Amino acid sequence: MKPLLSFVTAFVLFLNSANADYLTVQRNGNLRKEASTESEVLEKIKIHDTLLLLDPNQTDNGYYHVVSYASGQEGFVFRTLVKKIDGDIENPFTPANVDAVVDIRVLDVGPGLATLIKLPQNKFVIYDAGGSGAVNTLGQIKEYIPAGSDIELMIVSHTDADHLIAAGRVIRDYKVKKVIWPGYERSMISNLDPTNAYDEFIDFLNNSTTEKVNLNQLDSNIAPGTKFKIGDVTFTFLCGFGKPLDEWNLSEQGEKLNSVSIIMKLTFAGKSVLFCGDAVGRHLNDPETSLIATEKFLIDNAVDLLRSEIIIAPHHGARNASSTAFVEAVKPEYVIFSAGHKFSHPTKRTADRYLSLNPPSTIFRTDRGDDEGTATEWFGSRIQGCTDKTNDDIVQIQLRSNGTYRVYYLIPGNVCAQ
Repeated sequence: MKPLLSFVTAFVLFLNSANADYLTVQRNGNLRKEASTESEVLEKIKIHDTLLLLDPNQTDNGYYHVVSYASGQEGFVFRTLVKKIDGDIENPFTPANVDAVVDIRVLDVGPGLATLIKLPQNKFVIYDAGGSGAVNTLGQIKEYIPAGSDIELMIVSHTDADHLIAAGRVIRDYKVKKVIWPGYERSMISNLDPTNAYDEFIDFLNNSTTEKVNLNQLDSNIAPGTKFKIGDVTFTFLCGFGKPLDEWNLSEQGEKLNSVSIIMKLTFAGKSVLFCGDAVGRHLNDPETSLIATEKFLIDNAVDLLRSEIIIAPHHGARNASSTAFVEAVKPEYVIFSAGHKFSHPTKRTADRYLSLNPPSTIFRTDRGDDEGTATEWFGSRIQGCTDKTNDDIVQIQLRSNGTYRVYYLIPGNVCAQ
């Protein structure tokens, strides 16, 4: 595989050629990193997309080496997905800056959340490193981010183990420059000790040179609209709390721990992704119109910042989040539920609130096909008797410098259906 920028000069000459062969996509499929069905999917390609040939000859196993017209992404496409066209492309263009692509990977870690953000020039940010097991989550992280790499920032949305179970090991195995977390944990409101995952996180953090921002220790909250930039990518914090606000009057331990979640919005080339942790917006059995705690704070103090094309939905699609007012303010085109075979997530009531938008959202879930046998779990993509496993429903988001974006599963087929 050539370095990403190596083809640009040849690409321009190619466009100026009198016989610049190209491909049109005939069937939806995948642009892959290497010429193999086992290779990583770089992006989805759709019918009528245009691909420019870097090499007019197929590989031995039937792949073309191409560049995507829309994104500037270089990769390989299988011959049966495309039709070869001889002659000049109808609309010559300047190739996209292939370094100006933001990839966001929502890992499939079971009932939990771990998201990896790859910025131009191979800079990385992590928002939550949780899941059902530290070994599994760390293994998935290392598949995407080479061990020992610099991590510009790690945000731990709150202290539940399913959002930080591998966070300590990330600090151990990577050069994490800065960590921000609420610092509010269960021993502060109960007779229980901190979770083992939280203790491990703090132990590794204390033995590192990582800059530490513990909101509880600082007796501080994050002001809505607080921004920082890495290159052309803007991160906007919408909220984050050292402890629940008194006016929320929360009494249940889980609601208190979830409500302090750090909410972050990533914006690149005019498109945004909203990261919601386990934000609280409703009590479990509230009417659909209820609005409380974190989501009420956002509606009252940051409503103009909420609109996003893509949302990683609060609390895995649980009933006590994604209130009607919140959903209508975000108005996402794509919704991702990070869930597993537990708790009947995402719930039907929550999914229906997103689907009721005009036009309705498109939903992805990291427990595709999962069937827990309950009436409360959303029926979308459920397969009777399916017990979802981890690492087979990774969701990839790609934001490009030309303002286009895609959301797709790295593995197109549903494993339970095979």
